[in-house]
Amino acid sequence: MESLGFNGTILAQMFNFLVLLILLRAVAYKPFMNMLEKRKQLIESSIAAAEEDKRQAEALRASLQADLQRARQEAAEIIARATKNAEDQAQQIIEAAKAEATRVREGALADIQREKEKAVAELRDQVATLSILVASKIIDQKLNDDIQKDLVNKFVKEAGDLPC
Repeated sequence: MESLGFNGTILAQMFNFLVLLILLRAVAYKPFMNMLEKRKQLIESSIAAAEEDKRQAEALRASLQADLQRARQEAAEIIARATKNAEDQAQQIIEAAKAEATRVREGALADIQREKEKAVAELRDQVATLSILVASKIIDQKLNDDIQKDLVNKFVKEAGDLPC
């Protein structure tokens, strides 16, 4: 064993180690670092793209929710309009039925009034005829046409003033 003297092997090993480090730096370290940098950039771009996709998805979701809300409002408005139209139609039908009932009632009242007037006229004629017969039997004489007409008119007038 040599004492602490100069050993050429150690110097050669150090020189070899330095050459190896330079070679590794030139051959392996720079490409490895470049690969790591590219990988880092790829990951960052993927994260940025994912965040952009997330932002777009949120915007799309908000847009779809707004569209859904508008569709619900439009559906509610359509239902409200349909309900109002149905109520209006029902009211029109009711009014038409009331008008028809009124018209039928008025027609019936008019028919009743006509029949009443007809009955009163017939009754007046019968009363006049009976009055003439009674009067002729009471007087037991023949009346001439003028006297008979005057008596009938007077009797009809008096009978017309009576409540029926």
